[in-house]
Amino acid sequence: MASSDDEGETFHDHFDTVCAICDNGGELAICEGKCFRSFHITPDSMSAHESSCESLCLPPKEFLKKLKCENCEYSLHQCFVCAELGSSDKSSNTEVFQCSSATCGHFYHPKCVAKLLQKNDKTERQSLQEKIAAGEPFVCPAHKCVVCNQTENEKVADLQFAVCRRCPNSYHRKCLPRDIIFEHQAGHHDEIRAWDGLLRKARAWIYCLEHEIDPEVATPTRPIIYFGISLSEVQSNHTGRNLV
Repeated sequence: MASSDDEGETFHDHFDTVCAICDNGGELAICEGKCFRSFHITPDSMSAHESSCESLCLPPKEFLKKLKCENCEYSLHQCFVCAELGSSDKSSNTEVFQCSSATCGHFYHPKCVAKLLQKNDKTERQSLQEKIAAGEPFVCPAHKCVVCNQTENEKVADLQFAVCRRCPNSYHRKCLPRDIIFEHQAGHHDEIRAWDGLLRKARAWIYCLEHEIDPEVATPTRPIIYFGISLSEVQSNHTGRNLV
């Protein structure tokens, strides 16, 4: 039986339907680790070529439908707020912590996520930061509307979520800023920031207004993805490569 964290949500509903590197779909492999991401395996595939995706740079003959990305293999993940890499190893010196929603692949520094969850109360913010750093579970901001602070109801059209690809901002459809324009609504000179049909269930995909769109690729600057580096480099430097 598939696991779920909300009524009607299955475990498989939360794997990325697009590549974590380039935001394009096509032939993808999904990570069986904690991050729920999907990747183009080779830059030679049609969809990877369309989006100039560097991919995982594996030979086509090594294509697998499932894999374990190096972030998950080495327990090193990016904070979904500041994008800095940190250890997610629960056994020692944990730096970034995963949202406790069973099908959420986002990791956070305690300070970064506490600042979003407790925006107006510095005392509560510090207390929450300490609790998260001590390993207490938390649900990240992506699971509540950033405008009205209420959860999603996928059965009601206005209360379905539109989720940002670049940060933990989620909106009910009725709460979306007017400047976030869907592809099917856009005129010739409008900047497209929202799409239907890219995510499973009834959610919309957006780039929220906090992120500037690069006109050359029609997306905000791509996130830094860490993989393809030796374990010694990872452990000593926490370094990776920028795929912009």
